[in-house]
Amino acid sequence: MSDYLQHLLHNLDWVLPLRSDWLTVLMHGVSLLGYEKFILFFLPLGYWAWQRPLFLRLFILVSVNALLNAYLKDLWQDPRPPLAMRLDDLVGASYGLPSGHSQVAVVLWLWLAYELRRTWAWWLCGFIVLAIMFSRLYLAAHDLEDVLGGGLIGAAMLLLFAQIKDWRCWAARHLPWHLGLIAAVALLSFFTWPGTPPSYIPLLAGMLVGMLLGSAQLPFATPVLLWQRGVVAVIGSLAFIALQLGLKKLEPLLGLEPLLWQGVRGLVMGLFVGLLLPWLLISAHLLVVRRSTEWR
Repeated sequence: MSDYLQHLLHNLDWVLPLRSDWLTVLMHGVSLLGYEKFILFFLPLGYWAWQRPLFLRLFILVSVNALLNAYLKDLWQDPRPPLAMRLDDLVGASYGLPSGHSQVAVVLWLWLAYELRRTWAWWLCGFIVLAIMFSRLYLAAHDLEDVLGGGLIGAAMLLLFAQIKDWRCWAARHLPWHLGLIAAVALLSFFTWPGTPPSYIPLLAGMLVGMLLGSAQLPFATPVLLWQRGVVAVIGSLAFIALQLGLKKLEPLLGLEPLLWQGVRGLVMGLFVGLLLPWLLISAHLLVVRRSTEWR
């Protein structure tokens, strides 16, 4: 690789003149769209209040890509930009290539646009993806190689998932196979991981199991009227925040090993998202039971 290309892919000196107080605050906000807390808040809200099948598919795509991204990071062990330049203190000691923000942003937002099939959705979601990518460069959490690598892997995964023409293979009648597949992937990852898996991997696995169990037991139709969707979203937001506060207090009482706790936490969250809250909303006549388990 030529010196010029190396410089282009790894040097972030060009970012420094762009920085200002207001832009730094904005970039921190944009970057939060790619972190676990936002994604695990956004997907349940869409599941309850927008389109249940779509957001269940999105959760599967995001989970698969989060696993792949974390594995490749620890396999390649590519360092991040110098700490002296970095404005993001949430990355910890994780490696840089491929950028998880870029990979997950491409999968999450562009799949959403792909399913909506609206011109405005492509423009809006494309803008969000580019903004998230730029925020990682601006904050010096990643260099250009990391961002491009994550984006390209995300695009490849999108093309792969777009080949699935019939998502009914994930219908409730196949649930035992789904749970077996998740268990097999979890065990394979545990025994082959090049290092210690990050905490969000068992969290996502547990949450996916809980959501699939709940979805199989209690399929429902999301509201049609906008005001009903708003009410469901508000109730869901408050309930989800209350759940997180409760789990935070429960963690020290159980004293579980960190990765095991994350798996348990994810399972509880998944059952809450897929079963408990929908049951409460159905009881309040805000959601309607849907006997069909079609994924469309």
